[in-house]
Amino acid sequence: MNSADDVVGKMAGLVATNTKKISVLGARAMVWGKFQEAVLPHLTTLQRIEVTGSFRQGIEDVLSMMDDVPLPAEYHSALLELTNAILAALSQEPAKRS
Repeated sequence: MNSADDVVGKMAGLVATNTKKISVLGARAMVWGKFQEAVLPHLTTLQRIEVTGSFRQGIEDVLSMMDDVPLPAEYHSALLELTNAILAALSQEPAKRS
């Protein structure tokens, strides 16, 4: 019975550790999302074009670094989904200021 308790204890520790890591990633994602929402309306069309080019290059760099690293399909799907959402937001014209 002691062995089963040890396994359950180790599993509980693993779940707690992973939950904390996921919470940190979630917090970072929320902060970056709010930052994006705050900044994008203030960018001019030219700034959006420049940021888009720089962002695309950064994503290409990340993708090339990860070519030889086996990652789950969910990683690639999330990366592309978020990348496309940011590119779509950047492609929208800024609101006219009065």
